[in-house]
Amino acid sequence: MEHSSSAFAPTVLQRWSQRKNLLPGLAVVALAVAGWIYVAYQSRAMGFMGSMAMGDTGGSVVFLSGWTAMMMAMMVPATLPLILLYRTIAGNRLSPAQSRVGMVALLTGYLGVWAAAGIPVYAYSLFVEAAGSLATVLPASLLVVGGTYQFTPLKRICHARCSSPLFFVLQNWRPGASGALRLGVVHGLDCLGCCVGLMVSVVALGMMNLAWMLTAAVVIFIEITIPGSHRVARPLGIVMIVGGVVMLGLSPLGGMAPGMETM
Repeated sequence: MEHSSSAFAPTVLQRWSQRKNLLPGLAVVALAVAGWIYVAYQSRAMGFMGSMAMGDTGGSVVFLSGWTAMMMAMMVPATLPLILLYRTIAGNRLSPAQSRVGMVALLTGYLGVWAAAGIPVYAYSLFVEAAGSLATVLPASLLVVGGTYQFTPLKRICHARCSSPLFFVLQNWRPGASGALRLGVVHGLDCLGCCVGLMVSVVALGMMNLAWMLTAAVVIFIEITIPGSHRVARPLGIVMIVGGVVMLGLSPLGGMAPGMETM
């Protein structure tokens, strides 16, 4: 879609280089870096899922906090073009204070969607703990499901919307902080619909596996920001399905679900 490259057009990049736009952009990058630092610490210190009491309220709070930090690390870089485009447009329509509040509201709505997406992931983790021997085939099945999703019309529609930041902002612009919050939520839902297949594979292969997380984050960034990236979806889906089938074939031979030792 031709709008997908708008965030990187020379005129837009020139506006980003201005101090008033550069500093908010650096703040967003710093937020993503903080997420990666937290995820790396959790991965080394406790393995995230395996070290906490999963069934109590405290466990759910820790889990969702860690999940939100993980989404902040993986998704904020990919949504940076939208955030900076919002900042550019808001700078022409709103006061500086309103523009800053709008950016915070936009990011809050976006991350709120991804935080809420952690609830079914938490439920899945509880189910895996209680599944016994069935847990050996669950990650492989998730990988097949995630790969299959890559071929669906919903994936294509959500990708087209999520990867077209300028078109999206102009189409969904509403004034005020509530309008920015709504913009973040809608964009979060579009990106969730675009990336849910890959996120399912992250859950299947181990959520605190840093190598896989970094790979998934790079793929997500390419899919959302690079022109023509829709061509990545189907080959990636094939790889995921084949990997899931292989894991299903090997699962009776192993006593533990793949990736669970790092979750």
